[in-house]
Amino acid sequence: MNFFKSTMRLPGILLLAFIFASCSNSGTSTEQASSINEAEVLLQYLEENGDIANNPSIPFFINADEVYNNIDAGTYHVIDVRSSGDFFRGHIENAVNIQPENILDYFENRIEPNSFEKITVVCNNAHLSGYVVAILRMLGYDNTFNMRFGMSAWHDDIARRFWYANLSDDLLGNLETASHPKNSPGSLPQLSTGNSNGYEILRERAQKALEISWESVAIDFMDILEEKEDYYVINYWPEALYNQGHLPGAIQYNPKKSFHSNEDILTLPTDQPIVVYCFTGQNASYANALLAVMGYEFRSLDYGANSFIHQTMVATQPPGRSFTERHVQNFPLVKAGLENISTEQSVPAEKVEVTTAQGGC
Repeated sequence: MNFFKSTMRLPGILLLAFIFASCSNSGTSTEQASSINEAEVLLQYLEENGDIANNPSIPFFINADEVYNNIDAGTYHVIDVRSSGDFFRGHIENAVNIQPENILDYFENRIEPNSFEKITVVCNNAHLSGYVVAILRMLGYDNTFNMRFGMSAWHDDIARRFWYANLSDDLLGNLETASHPKNSPGSLPQLSTGNSNGYEILRERAQKALEISWESVAIDFMDILEEKEDYYVINYWPEALYNQGHLPGAIQYNPKKSFHSNEDILTLPTDQPIVVYCFTGQNASYANALLAVMGYEFRSLDYGANSFIHQTMVATQPPGRSFTERHVQNFPLVKAGLENISTEQSVPAEKVEVTTAQGGC
């Protein structure tokens, strides 16, 4: 009888042992998942798959004339990421208006991206569009391009509201030449997507980065000067030019090189907004995209150095580093009513609504 009772209890003992083992294994699995440093996994993935922020070919420009000459070509596609109001005010023929937060759905479910030779993303000044292209490139959409100087290069009406309205020489003769040290190396931001695969982490972080409000991150140089201690300001052009003059307090980081695990990325703060500025803001857009997907807080100094030393840029740097009338093509715009706006029909300058840097792209 005792033997019978003992044998009847045996399956229960085995069951308890199985449950204990399962719980133990489950705990180990959970512990392993939580021990993964997602930021390290993501950074390694990005560096092994294009290293977009440090790629020598950034910022992957396409010029307005190439877009115009291929408007009717089925192999070229234009995506306008501006507000619907700006889009209906005047846009490129055949362009589609897609908000940044919807662009991944558009690429994954509504078009065949690889069927196009080139996909051009446009905004008013090429800052938001450059940011979007950088993220798309990180995800492998290598046929995406940012139109140089944005819709401001397409037509004078837009240029006067954006690029022209934000050019100044307000800091001419008031730049700093003293250098400032980088932070000591620290750690990457903490990410918690729950994924362990590099692409899956990137896909979730990319969507998060595309949901930001550009108005909330766009600032101008006066914001920086008035609250210098609040920002970690990065001068993102060659060191020789940094030594000639930079924003007060700015720290030198080498463009297309510094934001790498073998260079200076660990010196970036995780507890303070980072401002990266370059000549025009278009190259900085790629750095901003990396910062966003990696979990750093950033601010965009739209228009770059052209917003505070424009004439210096014109006089001392190659044409692509400043915005002038030579960049404006005055190609036709299509309004909501599908009526073309020619150069002769441009809105008089005094009636143009000016949008400053704080308004963003």
